[in-house]
Amino acid sequence: LPVQTAAGMSLGAVAMAAAIGLMARLRSGEIVWLPGLYFALIAIAALPLGSYLNHRLPETLLLGLFALLVITVAVRLWRQATDQPEATAVVRAGGGSAEVKPPICRFTHGKPGPRCFLQLGLAAILAGVLSGVFGVGGGFVIVPVLIFLTGISVHQAVATSILVISLVAGSGFVLFVVSGGSTDLNLLLPIAVGGIVGMLAGTGLARYLAGPTLQKLFAVVMVLLAIGVLVQTLVKG
Repeated sequence: LPVQTAAGMSLGAVAMAAAIGLMARLRSGEIVWLPGLYFALIAIAALPLGSYLNHRLPETLLLGLFALLVITVAVRLWRQATDQPEATAVVRAGGGSAEVKPPICRFTHGKPGPRCFLQLGLAAILAGVLSGVFGVGGGFVIVPVLIFLTGISVHQAVATSILVISLVAGSGFVLFVVSGGSTDLNLLLPIAVGGIVGMLAGTGLARYLAGPTLQKLFAVVMVLLAIGVLVQTLVKG
C-alpha cells in the first residue's frame, strides 16, 4: 500500500484495538481522566498538521523518517534496559507496583498546575503530529510523558494512554476517511482483530515476562522492523 493509505488504515486498526482495551480497563479504576482527556484533545487538534505533512512529504522520505523514529525509540529502550534495569521491571501491561517519582511536576490533591498543562500540551502536539504522519498510536510518547510529568503510576499511565490512543487514533482514522482516503475493510478488519488478540495475549503474558530482557527483545524487534523499512525504501528508490 502507499504510505499515506497504510498510515490511515493503521490508525483504524489501532483505534479498534485500543477501544477494546479501554473497555477492559474501565472497571480497573486506573484511568486518570483529566490529563488523559486533555492530552487527547490537544493531540487530536494537532492531527491535521500530521495529516498535511503525510500528504506533502515524498513517500521515500516518510519511510526513512519512520525507520529513524523506530530506531531512536529502540535505542532508548535498549539503553534504559542496560543502564537502569530496575526501571524496566514495570514496563509492561500488567504486574508490578513500582511508583515513579517525576522530576518535573505531578498532581497535588488531584489538580495539576499550569506548568504541567503546558508540558503535557507540548507532548500531546508531538503525539498528534506523529499519529497523523506515520499512523502510530503514540503510546511510546504518551506513557513516559504521563509518568514523568504527572507522577501517576505506570499502571495508570498505561491505562490512560489506551484512552488517549483510542480517541486520537479514532479521530485520525475519521479524518483519513473524510479526506477521501481509500479503506479496504477486507484488509483493515483482520489487522484490527489480530491487534486485539495480540493485545489480550500480551496482557496475559505480561504476568510472566518483564524486565530488561523483554525490553531488549522488543528493541531488537523494532530495529529489525526499521531495517525492513529501510530496505524497502532503497528498493523503491
